Amino acid sequence: MNRFEDAFEKLTKFYNIKPSKNFKEDIFNVLSQIIEFDSGYIIYNNANKPEYIYNAKYADLPPKNKKILKEKLNFKNVTYGEIIITGDSFDINDKKIFKTCSTIISDIIKDYEMSDIAKMQIQELREGYLKINKKDIKRTEFISNISHELRTPINAILGFSEILSGEFTGKLTDKQKEYINDIKISALRLLEMVNEILDISKIEAKVLKLNLQKFETLPCIKEVINIIQPLLIQKKLKFSTNIKNFKIIADYQKFQQILLNLLSNAIKYTEENGTIELTCKRTKEGKTELYVKDNGIGIAKKDFKKIFKKYEQTGEIQNNSTGLGLAITKEFVKLHKGEIFIESEIKKGSKFTIVIP
Repeated sequence: MNRFEDAFEKLTKFYNIKPSKNFKEDIFNVLSQIIEFDSGYIIYNNANKPEYIYNAKYADLPPKNKKILKEKLNFKNVTYGEIIITGDSFDINDKKIFKTCSTIISDIIKDYEMSDIAKMQIQELREGYLKINKKDIKRTEFISNISHELRTPINAILGFSEILSGEFTGKLTDKQKEYINDIKISALRLLEMVNEILDISKIEAKVLKLNLQKFETLPCIKEVINIIQPLLIQKKLKFSTNIKNFKIIADYQKFQQILLNLLSNAIKYTEENGTIELTCKRTKEGKTELYVKDNGIGIAKKDFKKIFKKYEQTGEIQNNSTGLGLAITKEFVKLHKGEIFIESEIKKGSKFTIVIP
């Protein structure tokens, strides 16, 4: 059995990790069976200290005379942190295997965290902090549980498709690469829809909360642009940006999700060789103004209110859409005490503007 085949088999152990307070330690314990390393760290974006430390002190990062491997942690196509391991030496194979592991680990971390959040929210409902009836509690509990159960196999599909596409178990033909990429894209779309259903259930139960922090707009937005870049290339779209860099106080992940939803919609409803513009600036009043403009199919004025309603779509129905994206976007903006505006005309494109205090 070669190195990659051995790693491939051991990766299955990630999916047997049971949810507990020590699951992050369990993640590094499994990782240590695949790659030799000394210390491990999980660090969230804009955090003042690590989210988790394995077998080391933070003062040791970056340690002297130690090599470092690090990969971004992504969830719902958005980077929320990075995982780092240190050791005496790492070769090219270690780097490839660690990159694959980080893809699986990032999904596991967020999956467990969201599961814990859902449990706490359900407990709040049960204790009567929020005035909703038993039927709503049962519905929220069911959706949270089923979403968790659905995400686990989807994450496994994504993880192992990543391993296959990395050719760790052998060379692939062009046709095989194409099929694996199709599997990956389909799993990502399915995961996106599952997460949208979970988000909307939290919105309906009124248990969605903000995690406010200070961050710079430019690096935050660049992460989102990197995610949608392959889609822009696929449709041969011309993409222009005008992004001013300044500090804001907002929920980092929800801010990115707002932008990701708007850009995804623009790409979805803009024909090949079309154009999309993204602008972010600070207004004279000190507010953050963000807008996405396209020259796509456009929206009739009579449908302006309809598009922000749950499960509603206008024009041609999209197979890869739940009809929840804009409804969730509007709720995220409202949570920030902001506003969303639309300008559009059929066959002339649309412009969505977000203003956040």
